[in-house]
Amino acid sequence: MLFWLGFFLMLVGVSWARMGPSFQRNRYYKPIFIIGLLCVIGNLWQSQDQSRNIEELLNHIVDFLPWFFTGFLGYYLVLLGAPTYMKVRYPPLIIGWIIIFVSFYLYFEYNNHLSVTDILVSLSTILGISFSLISFFFLVRFVENRIPLEGIAPELTDSEKEFVRKIISKNIGVDEK
Repeated sequence: MLFWLGFFLMLVGVSWARMGPSFQRNRYYKPIFIIGLLCVIGNLWQSQDQSRNIEELLNHIVDFLPWFFTGFLGYYLVLLGAPTYMKVRYPPLIIGWIIIFVSFYLYFEYNNHLSVTDILVSLSTILGISFSLISFFFLVRFVENRIPLEGIAPELTDSEKEFVRKIISKNIGVDEK
């Protein structure tokens, strides 16, 4: 558990590091990444029998990789096929969902230690997450409905119209001669 916590903290640290300076989170990536790295290293040297611990870790990684990469490929294809500007790409979308269902099968195949109580605990967790997301959605909707609408923006002046026309002409490569 400590290893996976560290792994995901390192992933969050790398993701936050890639944010531009306009985001305030990018300054926290170093401590989060270092904490994650310490969790991973600490997990390897936690037990007395380090060779058994490393062997256990490798077994967990081998059980993790097939369904994770299959699911990752499926999610990538679903996002690639998702509607963009009202255009749906059905082949990657359908293939992506099929691959996602295959990854669920692989998850249960490689994690045969799951019991009914594990599944029930997972379902209760999913219910809690769903309740939180629905509450968040309604809270955002409530707040956005309470913000008064702004007035209509004034029409552009002739100099502003000319400025916009010059920028667009320059960007599409039309000469203004």
